[in-house]
Amino acid sequence: MIKTNISIFLLIVIFSGCVSLEPKLEPLDSKVIPKEWKTNIENNSNDLALIKPSWEDFVKDETLKKVVSKAIENNKDLKIALLNIEAARATYRISRADLFPNITGNMDISHSKSLNSSNNSTISHNYNANIAASYELDLFGKIKSLNENALNSYLSTQFATNATKISLISETINAWIILASNMEQLELAKQTATNLQKVYELTQKRFTAGVVSKNDVYDANASLKESELNVISYSKKVEENKNALELLIAEPLKEDFLPKDFESYKNSLMIVKSGVSSNILLSRPDIMEAEYNLKAKNANIGAARAAFFPSISLTASSGLASRSLSSLFDGGAKSIWSFSPNISIPIFNAGENQANLDYSYAQKDIALLEYEKSIQTAFKEVSDTLITRATIKEQIQKQKELVDSVSKSYDISLNSYKIGVGSYLNVLIAQRTLISSQQALINTYLEDLTNRVSLYSVFGGNEKVE
Repeated sequence: MIKTNISIFLLIVIFSGCVSLEPKLEPLDSKVIPKEWKTNIENNSNDLALIKPSWEDFVKDETLKKVVSKAIENNKDLKIALLNIEAARATYRISRADLFPNITGNMDISHSKSLNSSNNSTISHNYNANIAASYELDLFGKIKSLNENALNSYLSTQFATNATKISLISETINAWIILASNMEQLELAKQTATNLQKVYELTQKRFTAGVVSKNDVYDANASLKESELNVISYSKKVEENKNALELLIAEPLKEDFLPKDFESYKNSLMIVKSGVSSNILLSRPDIMEAEYNLKAKNANIGAARAAFFPSISLTASSGLASRSLSSLFDGGAKSIWSFSPNISIPIFNAGENQANLDYSYAQKDIALLEYEKSIQTAFKEVSDTLITRATIKEQIQKQKELVDSVSKSYDISLNSYKIGVGSYLNVLIAQRTLISSQQALINTYLEDLTNRVSLYSVFGGNEKVE
């Protein structure tokens, strides 16, 4: 009997080391992602901390750090992503449980009254206690493949959540720096309106003195009204930016969360370095999500293939039986047991198994194309971001030089007009050029900051959600 049990146990162990029917995934085609970046810029690095910093290292401004922390703590999208991880983890645990025998304990009691041949009644009592186990032999890897699918789906969800966190951080930073730039634009508009109010008053005095025509007064007033409209426009934008930021942090925007000094923008965000090899992109959370999704679909093929083969399940129970409860667990009880193997062989199912297999292959092919597309999209995003990075420093310098030159030109035109030498038309042209160049400089600063955020994001950050 012992030898028989050992033989059965060994057979179960041997057959449980099943033959996987999952197709082998081919290595990624080298043409999918180029090895090097198209744009060569300085400071290519092998230091992962410079290429993929955590947000705490990336963000240097203390006020912005508070805002990002609140977004991570409160944002509803991130909380939903975390709950999706919990759901996927539970699904994996359920699937993994199928790899082990299902063991249950039962106890039942029956009482009956019957008549014998002498027409006398007898009452009988039966007490049973048993443990039952059921187990499916995974001969062809169906259960293992389903478990592999659940595991990879869980990992895919986890990387999707990491990507959600990076996206949230990037959106929050962008919302904050856009608010900062519009607050700076609003301040510029207010200063411009104040200056144009003085010019308008000066023009009116010169008209009263008969020095200039009424047309100059109308032009000066038009410039003043235009600047006042800019104040209204940027005031509206600032309030809209605050609302957008409140949505991200999921609470009212406190005064100490507002940007203070736009001029110190250079120190607010780290400049992420580009990696020497583009293979760094393969660890981006969205690409890892696509990779594990591909593995999950590939595992489904193994399960669909296994459906063509017989499935064997074993059910066994062992326990005790007695006529009285008091003797159920002592020497008066009788031992009872049962063992029932079951084999199911697919014979005819109107092509259902073949259809499931074809569907699994199609889903795997779709997942492969999505994986390759996500890599190519990532490479494009990095290339576009590096193009801006390569020129932004020079662009800022040239824009500052333009503002300086136009400012001097405006001062000369205004002073000439004050002493009656120049025309108001020259003042008007120089004034509008100056305002436009100052606004463009603020927008260039904003482009620099958003480009830094893009670099942090497109290289995949260094964020994990536990």
